[in-house]
Amino acid sequence: MAASVTTLPPTGRSAAAARRTVESVLGEAELTDLLDEALLLVTELVTNAVVHAGTDIELHLATSTGGLRVEVVDRSPGSLPVIRPAPAETREGGRGVFLLDALATEWGTRHFGEGKSVWFQLGPRSEPAEAPVPTPAAEVGARPAPGLDWLVGLPADLEQQISSAQLIGELVHRLVEAFGLEAGWLFAQSAHDEGVWDLVAASDATMPPPETERLRRVAQAGPLGVMPGDRAELVLPLRARAGLFGALVMAGTDGLTAEQVAVARLVGDRISVVLRDDRAQASQLRSRGSLALLAEASEMFAGTLDVQLALTLATQFVVPRFAAWAAVCTTYDDSPRVVAVAHNDETRLAALRVAMSSTEGQSLTDRLSREVPGQRTVLVPSAELPPDLGEDASGDVLVLPLVARGRLLGLILVGRPTGSVYGADDVGVLTDLARRAALAVDNARLYEERSSIAKALQASLLPPNLPTAPGLEFGGRYAAAGEGNEVGGDFYDVFSMPTGGWGIAIGDVCGKGAEAAAITGMARDVLRLLVRDGAAPPRALQRLNESILELDERGRFCTAALGIVEPGPEGLRVRLSSAGHPPPVLVDASGDARFVGRSGTLLGVVPDVELSEDELLLSPGETLVFYTDGVTERRSGADMFGESRLLECVRAAAGRSADLIAGHLESDVRRFGAGPSRDDLAVLVIRCTAVTARETATLRQPVGSPG
Repeated sequence: MAASVTTLPPTGRSAAAARRTVESVLGEAELTDLLDEALLLVTELVTNAVVHAGTDIELHLATSTGGLRVEVVDRSPGSLPVIRPAPAETREGGRGVFLLDALATEWGTRHFGEGKSVWFQLGPRSEPAEAPVPTPAAEVGARPAPGLDWLVGLPADLEQQISSAQLIGELVHRLVEAFGLEAGWLFAQSAHDEGVWDLVAASDATMPPPETERLRRVAQAGPLGVMPGDRAELVLPLRARAGLFGALVMAGTDGLTAEQVAVARLVGDRISVVLRDDRAQASQLRSRGSLALLAEASEMFAGTLDVQLALTLATQFVVPRFAAWAAVCTTYDDSPRVVAVAHNDETRLAALRVAMSSTEGQSLTDRLSREVPGQRTVLVPSAELPPDLGEDASGDVLVLPLVARGRLLGLILVGRPTGSVYGADDVGVLTDLARRAALAVDNARLYEERSSIAKALQASLLPPNLPTAPGLEFGGRYAAAGEGNEVGGDFYDVFSMPTGGWGIAIGDVCGKGAEAAAITGMARDVLRLLVRDGAAPPRALQRLNESILELDERGRFCTAALGIVEPGPEGLRVRLSSAGHPPPVLVDASGDARFVGRSGTLLGVVPDVELSEDELLLSPGETLVFYTDGVTERRSGADMFGESRLLECVRAAAGRSADLIAGHLESDVRRFGAGPSRDDLAVLVIRCTAVTARETATLRQPVGSPG
């Protein structure tokens, strides 16, 4: 076992000195098969120590049969820096701890009073020998020119274990080391902004890199350039089919031969291939992720017809993937209104909503809703944001218009922290997401408006409240088929008579929607007007038939039952006429139930209809139940609710109030089938209760007469 300790100063050249020492030690121990991994790890750990500790560094090396143990010691107390891999991709150094997991057989850290260290083992595990006395950094003399295979690449199995940035950093180190240069840097276009060049790799973390704008001008001038200044810096542009996308810069190039420059070009070409492959893979992954996101968003948006939910989903798709926070305001009301916010820190949600709803936030959204040019995305500088946003106002805000069918419905404000750049890919995905959100919001608005109109129209076709009177109870239920956004064709009505008593009506117009509602409204009004004017129920139904036939093609056939309820000393006298409507059910005081009355001809088909008038007497405790065919024709698979279940249901509810009987029947019908009903349902219940002589006189009193 051989062991050595080398002391290195806290300068940028220490990494190169450490590499030479490791190479020399492995060469003497005939362990060159570990060279590539050892050079990578030593470079990263020494660079970390130079940048973060700033003290002298001890490099401990110990070889054994088939193995190498390395420890990098600094004299700065405190914890080791742990830098996340994602943000560190554009900087050199700081990734050594993560490389250890990928390449080392085992590794660990030591902490002591005067400093700390990181160690790793390559090959078989071995106990390190006692550390020898530290010596100055080894001075390695001229070395033979390395082969091209060493300069332009690593073994394939090793390349698969490290990131593209780590591979590029190693190639830059090897180029600087092979030609004895002062330093080397690799610049490339930012993945988010083609107009910006990022520093991808540097061989010396302590030497300031070239200024990027000057570098770009030199790189654009020709195939080979020299940076003006005190340092002799050679610039090798990196080009692709799309044009210039970066440059390899070498400092201390005095004395380089034409052959060495040609080799440097080969290294630059190798780096170009790595960069292009890395960018292509990243772009492919982003595209797949974007397509998956947009597909998920489309599915979620398609599954809702609620405006608030659609807007809330829009903010949640944006945060946290694309932004720190997002807010959505609608513009189709009298003034823009913030309706949904999202934040990657849930504790700031309330503050974000308050800030966007404040006077300054309202002023901003008002201005943006007027000034969004051509309904395109705009960037709002942080200085124009509401001050109440606090730290959320530190970065610029991207504003995405919600446009559907040529109309601006709202805005999505996407906020990012200071320094974040809105890349073209991100803006494209966000714009596409905004289009999908806008269409979902517009569809939900149209659905809600249609549902609101349907509910208002349906309410106008039913009595707002059923009357109450001594000795008499009314109960009613109505349910339109479908999802509540269409007007049904069924109706019922209860109205007072000028001469005392009550008029009752129930009907079913063929079809649904606005056309059926028009017939329903006409039928209800015609029957109410004629009966109040003194027409008998059969005559009123005959006149309604004539009115429907006069509508010609706009008319629709319908069924109806019309009656007049008059109180008397023995109960309620009901004069009833039916035009093709299902017969009502009479439930006596004992709970027995049977169908009563005769059915006539349905209305709207032939000019001459056959109508009869039946007269019933409801004694106290008896009930008359009217219904539409949505009750009896309710299906559960191939089975129908039918007349027998109807009789069983009302028998079970006998003795209850009229309202409870109506509710019980509706509930039983709904439970009978699993899915939504395909037909409207209407139920009207009249129940006679015990009545005194004084109450009878009150009921028979004409409307408008003194009590």
